[in-house]
Amino acid sequence: MNTYQKVSVIMALSLYLPLGYQILTRKISQNLATFILWGSLDAFAAASIFVEHGNYQLPMAYVFGCTIVIVCILKSGNYSWSRVETAVAILVTGCLAVWCIIVWGFESPRLATILSTAGVVISSLPQLRDSCRRPEESPLVIYAGYTFVNVLSTIGGKAWTVEERLYPVSCAVLCFAIVLASMRRQKINPIANA
Repeated sequence: MNTYQKVSVIMALSLYLPLGYQILTRKISQNLATFILWGSLDAFAAASIFVEHGNYQLPMAYVFGCTIVIVCILKSGNYSWSRVETAVAILVTGCLAVWCIIVWGFESPRLATILSTAGVVISSLPQLRDSCRRPEESPLVIYAGYTFVNVLSTIGGKAWTVEERLYPVSCAVLCFAIVLASMRRQKINPIANA
């Protein structure tokens, strides 16, 4: 693990502490389904990338962090499950089923990495939807931090290969989309401030 990867893992883990605190104090809300799916898929992605001897440390850190967030969401009692979460869970389950067939069939770990990363992208939809609907409840700084962490992990990759860069690039794009959705809360009237 190089310096970029080490810094990205340490920063990612440290971002979960204020996120968990803000959830527990009900300053923000996060989507329970997304974090359950993210944690599960991060474990699958880490396993696939590990088998390929790739950049697996950040997804492993995310598994730990997602567990913390899930506990905080459940403890806060501020969660729901709708048809969107159910539909996303079904799509992700499909990705995982194909992942299992590939892994058990001793097929390409690269395809397993692609499928688990695709599952992470799909499982982000409920959180992105919630951030668009209620940007004031989305932690802008935390997701900006995760964007930076994923960029660092991308830089730390050894080569432009699926096992080294697909996961962090995908997560950087996802986190940046959530940052953009969260920025909508800043409705500043330039005339009133003049």
